Amino acid sequence: MAHADWSWTQVDNKMSDQRWAPSYALLADGKSCVIAGGYSFDRHRCVASADLYDESSNHFIKLSSRLATPRDFAAAILLNSGEVLMTGGFNDVLGSLNSAELYNPVTRTFTQIIEHMAAPRELHTATLLPDGDVLVAGGLNLWNRRTQSSAELYNTLSQTFTHTRGEMSDDRFGHAACLMADGRVLVVGGTSVLFGRNGYAHVLASADIYNPATETFSRVRSEMAVGRDRPTATLLPDGKVLVAGGQGSDGASIGFSEIFDPVTETFSKVISNQLTPRMAHCASILPNNKVILTGGWSAPAHATTSSVEEFDPATQSFIDQPPMPFSCHDAAQVVFSDGKVLVAGGKTVKSNGYASALDIGATTRATEK
Repeated sequence: MAHADWSWTQVDNKMSDQRWAPSYALLADGKSCVIAGGYSFDRHRCVASADLYDESSNHFIKLSSRLATPRDFAAAILLNSGEVLMTGGFNDVLGSLNSAELYNPVTRTFTQIIEHMAAPRELHTATLLPDGDVLVAGGLNLWNRRTQSSAELYNTLSQTFTHTRGEMSDDRFGHAACLMADGRVLVVGGTSVLFGRNGYAHVLASADIYNPATETFSRVRSEMAVGRDRPTATLLPDGKVLVAGGQGSDGASIGFSEIFDPVTETFSKVISNQLTPRMAHCASILPNNKVILTGGWSAPAHATTSSVEEFDPATQSFIDQPPMPFSCHDAAQVVFSDGKVLVAGGKTVKSNGYASALDIGATTRATEK
C-alpha cells in the first residue's frame, strides 16, 4: 500500500507567530530551515518575527533577530554563500515592497540590503542562476496598480539589483519559475492584472524562457492547455518540468498537470489527473525522484485541503498519500537532505468560511522503504 511508508508527525512546538505566506528556505547544512514574516490573523498584520526549524530536535526556535520590514508574499532563495535572500513582498502599511534582506545563518541575523530593487514586487519569483546571481521576475506592483513584465538580477558580490536586458512577453504575478538543467529559467502561468475603471485580469497559459547568457526572455512556442494562476513548476530528473495545479480563468482549481519539454518547447498533458484539484499549494522533488504535492486551495470544497499526493514521473501517475494534520495554502514546505518533509504555516479555510493563519507544522519521512 502507498500509505505504508508515510506518516505525519506534528512539530513539538509552535512557531513564534502565525505565518500566512512566509519567506522560507532550507539552509546549507541540509538540516535546518528559516521561516520568516508572513501575515498573522491574531495580530491583524504582517509580522517581522522569524523561526528556525531544527530537524534533529523537531522544534521551532524563535530567532532574536527580526526582519527589517514585516512582509508576506515575498520570494526567498538560498545563495551560494549560505545566506538567504528575501526580496519584495507585501506590507499592510507600505503596500508592495522594493526592499530586500539577507539572513545570515552563522550570526542568525537579518540585514536590510542598502540598494533596493528597481520596482516593488509581490507574488514574484526569485531563481538562483548557475553563476550565483538571482533572477527576480514579474510580480504585482500596487503602486502603479498593475503586474510587471520586468525582471532584475541580484549580484551577490556587489549586493545590487540591475534590470535584465529584456522583459517577459507578458506581465504576470502568481506565476511559477524553474531553473532548468541547461541553466535557463522557465517562467510559466500567473495572472496579468490592471486595476481601475478599465482594468482586467487575465489568467495566463503562456510561458517565457530566460537565457542568462543574453539576459533576455523568449516566449515559449506553445502555450499550456489552460491558463494557470498560482501553479507550481518542478524540475524532473529527465530535465523536463512538471507544472501542477493552479487556478483557471473560471476561478476553479485545476485538477490536471502538464509537462514542459525544454527541447521542443512544448507542453503535454500528464496521462493521469491529479487526485485533488489545488492551487497555491506546495510541490517539491524528493530523494526518490518523485514530486510531493501538499495542501492548497481546492475550489470544489470551497476550502483548503490537507490532501497529499506523489507524482511518479516514470508512470506519469499520481499516488495518494496520508493527509497532513491540518489544511493550508501558501505554506512553507522544505525537503531536508535525508528526505524528511516539513510543511509549516500557511492559511487554513474551512467550508463554513472560517479562516486563520497557522503557527503549526508537521513532518513526514517521504522515502520508500
